[in-house]
Amino acid sequence: MRVIVLGCATSTGVPIIGCTCPVCTSENPKNKRTRCSLYVETQGKNILIDTSTDLRFQALRHSITKLDAVLYTHSHADHTHGIDELRTYNFMNNMVIPCFGNTQTLANIENNFKYIFDGVRSAGGKPKLELNIINGEFGIGDASVIPVEIYHADWLIYGYRIGNMAYLTDCSGIPSESMDKLQGLELLIISALRYRPHEAHLNVEEAVMTVGELNPRLTVLTHMGHELEYDKLKSELPDGIVPAYDGMEVELNEP
Repeated sequence: MRVIVLGCATSTGVPIIGCTCPVCTSENPKNKRTRCSLYVETQGKNILIDTSTDLRFQALRHSITKLDAVLYTHSHADHTHGIDELRTYNFMNNMVIPCFGNTQTLANIENNFKYIFDGVRSAGGKPKLELNIINGEFGIGDASVIPVEIYHADWLIYGYRIGNMAYLTDCSGIPSESMDKLQGLELLIISALRYRPHEAHLNVEEAVMTVGELNPRLTVLTHMGHELEYDKLKSELPDGIVPAYDGMEVELNEP
């Protein structure tokens, strides 16, 4: 299994437009973060989690030429507004792309991007997508996907477990039944927005505490804002926990 962190920023991206703070003006490439998205190659399938605002740039950088499925965590703009880039994959691969999410997420996507689903022909083309509501564990080819409900403030959204990897972005808390689904992980990718508390996201301290309960082999922190400087944060974290950076790759054994 090959996992690529396509982007690891919060909704503004880093640097933030017009900001002159030390992180936004840093020359360290690991402080330059595009919006959150993850790419997974497993069991011969290419799976994208969320169509971030920066998807075109991310896909070009990593030469992603085929997608077999898209998993949506939730419908916020930074996780969905790259959706129109999916039409390129329709053109290249001559296929309708299956997209998966919970009922609320898919309803919001269908409403927010009505032009895709209105049945009206577009001369310029538009994405050809098949929306699939997730009701439990399901397969993409031979790859098993387990949806994991997590809190994003008072909203229940999905994280995903694929094999021994789990991806939990925009997480502010994890219900007990979801904790049970996250045992025995080789890799946990979990959001940590900043040092200060936030009502809709774990901060660094809360993320580290959650990791202590789950005890994965490796944890990668994602969805980070401009308060977090890569080298400083890396030096502060316990063993087995590291910050993400755009383009970070992890190789895991197939389940």
